[in-house]
Amino acid sequence: MTHPSQPAADAADALGRGQGDFASAIREQTAGYARNRQQDIVRAVSDVANVIRDSGSSFDRVPHVKAFFDNAADGVGELAADIDRRTLTELYDEVEAAIRRRPGVALASAALAGFALVRFVRGAGPRPVPRSRAVVPIETPATPGSGT
Repeated sequence: MTHPSQPAADAADALGRGQGDFASAIREQTAGYARNRQQDIVRAVSDVANVIRDSGSSFDRVPHVKAFFDNAADGVGELAADIDRRTLTELYDEVEAAIRRRPGVALASAALAGFALVRFVRGAGPRPVPRSRAVVPIETPATPGSGT
């Protein structure tokens, strides 16, 4: 004869296994999402490197300026490769260590990024013209001798 609480224990075990499967599915989905976003970041940084390189190609007549653009593009390209090589945990640890080493630079970088983000978001729509700078047509009376 089975114990009266045995069906409840079996149901609790099944529920526990279901929660474990659900939790592992969420972990896998989150990890896949993070990998996809990391690849998106790598592509975006690589695109920035290509834009920098293309911008420098117009300075063929000024070799030292072109070399500056090429070096900048190479550095950004290396950053993209570095992001691609590392896991998100390694990237997080590296950023955290950099912030701890130089908090002033981190604060200035965050402020600059915030400023750029605000400018980008505000620049998306038309800006209203302040009334103080609006052009208001003024009717002027005709003066004698002006021909009108």
